[in-house]
Amino acid sequence: MSSISKSDETIVAEIEEQTRASYDPDTEKVEFIGVDSDTEQYISLVEYLVENKYIKKSDLPISAARAQTRYLINSTATHEDRDMVRPREVGDGVYLETNHDSESKARYSGKFIQDYVLNG
Repeated sequence: MSSISKSDETIVAEIEEQTRASYDPDTEKVEFIGVDSDTEQYISLVEYLVENKYIKKSDLPISAARAQTRYLINSTATHEDRDMVRPREVGDGVYLETNHDSESKARYSGKFIQDYVLNG
């Protein structure tokens, strides 16, 4: 973890310990380790980030860069113009869209850590 500070290394290690999501700061990607379901681990990671106030309600909605009307995380189980396909409540009034392939879940997880933990 040479590209991040020692304090950020500690935070990333804690996230990995609590969620079993391994973050690589050089590639900014997450690998889900030792689980049967990447969806459950994706949910666990975002729950952790919400519970520990890395992601706050004031940050919502959070959308994918190329899909501004399709929210990844929102304060309601909706996108801009329709309902989420597979929403999961990950905090009090915080909903995560889980209808993504494994690669997208890993990429979005890395984005959340980069944007809201390391640069937050």
